[in-house]
This record gives sequence, structure tokens and C-alpha cells, in this order.
Amino acid sequence: MSGGTPARVLRGPLRAGLVAAAVLAIATAVGAVLAPSAFFNAWLMAWLLWLGVALGGLAILCVHHLVHGRWGRSVRPLLEAVARTTPLLAVAFVPLALGLAHVYPWTDDAFMASDPLRVHKAAYLAATPFLLRSAAALVLWSVLAWLLTRDPSRLRPGLAAATLIAYFLGITTGGVDWVLSLEPSMSTSAFGLALATGHGAAGLAFVLVLAAWLGRRARPPVEADRAHDLGNVLLAAVMLWAYIAFTQMLLVWAADIPRQSGWYLERSEGLWNGVSWALIALHFAAPFLLLLFRVVKRRPARLAGVAALVLVLHAVEVAWFVLPSRGRWAGGPAPGFTWLDAVAPLALGAVFVTAVLASLRRAPELLPRTVVAAELDAASLPGPEVTRG
Repeated sequence: MSGGTPARVLRGPLRAGLVAAAVLAIATAVGAVLAPSAFFNAWLMAWLLWLGVALGGLAILCVHHLVHGRWGRSVRPLLEAVARTTPLLAVAFVPLALGLAHVYPWTDDAFMASDPLRVHKAAYLAATPFLLRSAAALVLWSVLAWLLTRDPSRLRPGLAAATLIAYFLGITTGGVDWVLSLEPSMSTSAFGLALATGHGAAGLAFVLVLAAWLGRRARPPVEADRAHDLGNVLLAAVMLWAYIAFTQMLLVWAADIPRQSGWYLERSEGLWNGVSWALIALHFAAPFLLLLFRVVKRRPARLAGVAALVLVLHAVEVAWFVLPSRGRWAGGPAPGFTWLDAVAPLALGAVFVTAVLASLRRAPELLPRTVVAAELDAASLPGPEVTRG
């Protein structure tokens, strides 16, 4: 473990993050000038990816405040740092708002008028209502995240409950607006919940990777018992994500409605069929099997490896949501993968990680002595522990 304050220990990584963010931002800006349509579509994927991590961290933080579980005490500063990036992701929505016509087919009046169902949705899927709904959700989430990470502890349980309610309400409409409206004929009431469960797994996975990295630099590693509990929480998050995703697909498939089942058919052909099986094998089956073993959950480094796999597959899932819908309308972008689809998520990711590290510079909980004291103080608080398996 390195000595010194968190600010001193994180100084080097912060500089590296700023350099990487600047270089990748310049590359993304060049792409935006040379290929605006490709940029806006890539930015949607980047924004959905890191918004999911930020909101997932916020949701897990809310759950911790509600249940007072010991599993969250050792990583609460990290969850708070991730939650504080919510306003940053709200600002990152601005480029997408400026390029709606490059991304969403409902901006094309002729396309919307060519189908009776799309005509029925035209009033809802319009630029002004879309932007108002998006702004309302993002501003509310940002304010609640700011309050939740700054209010006195006695106010946090009620605020956490309100934040969770606002999150699930906002992601229900946001999932339709930001993802499903890429194909306006598609609709399912469970999609917002499917997104939320994926966000929870991704947010916790990011925190576990960050905790393992910080364990070598600015703070003691997470103790074996707490790592074991966090592994159980990650296992529960992965199982919930798989259950909701499978149930949604099963209901759509059983109903056999072309406008809904067609969405899944597009993702079961060619390359996307392989991606679908990879999500099943690597986003669910592999983490599920690995997290059944105590030897994995009680070693922070091994647990971080599983968490990294979950985080990478979250990015793959976002691509699975977005990329097959490209080129489905006459005025849309060319289908397929572009270099911006890799660079834009990396650019926004570099900014996101740098913002998290900057927030942690002022976190006294990263000092070893303070962490131990916090654990001793928190031990007097009642609360259930995660059952070990």
C-alpha cells in the first residue's frame, strides 16, 4: 500500500486520465467533423454505456442506505464517487440532443407517416417531448445524487427511497425514448426494468474493479468477509439481470407479435446471433458459476476479474441494443461498426473515470486509519448481513 493522502496517491493516475481523455476527445471531435452521422450514433452508445454505470452505482448506493448492510460500508466512498458523476452524464446528453435527426427515425416525418402504428406514436415520439422527458429525468437524478452524497446520514434512508423511485420511473420512459425508439414499432413495458438490472450489475462491477485497484495504492484491500458479501451481491445482480432479460424475451416470443419479435429476430441473425450467445455465456453463465465459489468471492483480485467480465459484457449488451437498429430507415446512418463506435465510448469512459478519481481525492475514507475507524463506528449500527453461500 502506498503512503500519503489520497490526493497525493491519485495524482499520477489523474494526470494519466486527463491526458487519455484529452487525446480521445480530440479524436472523437475529429470524427464528429468528418462523419457527423457516425459520431452521433457512436455517442449514443457511449452515453448509454457510462450512464448505466453511473446510475447503477447510484442505485446500489441507495440499496445500501436502505438496508444498512455491512457489505456496502467498505465501498461506500466509491459508490458515492460514481454516483456524483450523474450530473456529468446529464451534460453528456447535450451532443445527442443536437444530433437527434442523425440517430432516431422518428425525426423523419415521411418514415413516421408510412405506417399506421408509427402515426399513432408520432405525437409521443417528437423532438420537444423527447427532450423534455430526458431533461426532467437527468436533472432529477442529478439533484438526488448530489443530495444523497452530501446530506446527513439521518436523512439518507428516506432520500434513498425517493431516489430509487425516481430512478425506476425515469428509466422506464428513458429506456423507450433512448433505445427502443430506434425502432419505433417496438414496445415492451419491461424494457426499463431490464435496463435497470443491467445498470445495477455494471455499477457494482465497476466499483469492485476500482476497489481492487485502489487496494494496491490508496487504501487497504477489501477484507475477505466483505469481499465475500460483495460477491454475493454481484451474483444476485447478475441473476436478476438474466431473469428479467429472459422473461422479457420469452413473453415477446410467446405473444408472437411481429413488431416485437422482429426486434429479437434482428439480433439472432449473422454476427448478432453469436453476440446473443456470448451475452448468455459470459454475462450470465460464467459469472454465475464463478461466483458460487468462496475462493473467488473471498479474494478481491479474483472477484475484480469476474466484475471486469461483467463490465465488458455490459458494453457488449449496449452495442447489442443499438447497432442492429442502424440503417433500418431510409434517412438513417449506414449499418455496421465504425471506428468511432470504439473511440467515443473510450473517450467518455476516460472522462468518467477521471471524474471518479478526482472525487476520491477528497475522500478521507481512503485513508487506512479512517477506514478502520469507520468500520468500528458502523459496527454498532443494526442491519442485516448478506447471507454467505
